[in-house]
Amino acid sequence: MSCTGKNSNKMPGQSLKEICETAMEAGRRIDLSDCHYGETTGACAFLKRPTSYYFFLAGLAGSQNLTRTLEIGTNSGGSIMSISKGLDKHGVIKSQLVTVDIVRKNEEGFVKYPHVRRIIGDSLNEKVIEEAVALFDEEIDLLYLDAVHEYEHTKKNMDIYAGRLNPRYVVLDDIRQCDDMRKLWGDLKVEFKDRAFDASDISGRKGAGFGVIRRRA
Repeated sequence: MSCTGKNSNKMPGQSLKEICETAMEAGRRIDLSDCHYGETTGACAFLKRPTSYYFFLAGLAGSQNLTRTLEIGTNSGGSIMSISKGLDKHGVIKSQLVTVDIVRKNEEGFVKYPHVRRIIGDSLNEKVIEEAVALFDEEIDLLYLDAVHEYEHTKKNMDIYAGRLNPRYVVLDDIRQCDDMRKLWGDLKVEFKDRAFDASDISGRKGAGFGVIRRRA
C-alpha cells in the first residue's frame, strides 16, 4: 500500500468547492429516512431522522464513488449508513465500509447494512488500528472523523489512519464546535491550502462546522 498523499497543493479537475456543492445536490435526492442520528447532547435527547450532513456524506460517496470508507465515531450509525445509501448497487457490492467506536449502539438499525463492518474499541488502541487497517485490501477513498472533538485525539486519528490507508478524502465533523477543533482546522488549512475546504455552509453545519480535505487525486 503506497502512501503518496502529500503531493502538490494544486489538483486538476473540479475545485473542492464544486465537488462539495455537487455532493450536497446529489445527496438531497437520496432517501435517508432510516438513517437516524440517535442520541444527542443537544436540546433534543434523540433524533429519529437524518441530520443535514448525512445528505452531504451520501452525495459525496455517490458522486465521487467512495466505496472504501473508514469512519471513526459510529454513534448510532447514521453517517456510515448514509455513505452506504449514496452508493449504487454495484458500489455496495464491492464496498468496504468500516466504522469504529467504543460502544455498540443500534443493533436493529444495522441489520439492514450487513456489509458494514463494526469494530468496538478505542480507535487509538494498537489492536484496533491493526484490525481496521486489515479490513481494507488497498488505499481507501474516505476517512471520516467524528469521535472525540479534541485537537490531539482527532489529529492522532488522522495521522495514523491517513498514514496507513492514504485516503483520497478526509472529512472532519465539528470543526467549529470548540477552540480545539477551530485550531486544528486552522492548522490543516495551512498544511493543505486549497485542498482543505470549509463545507459547513454547504452541508448545513454552519454552527458545528464540517471540513473536507482532498488529500490525493
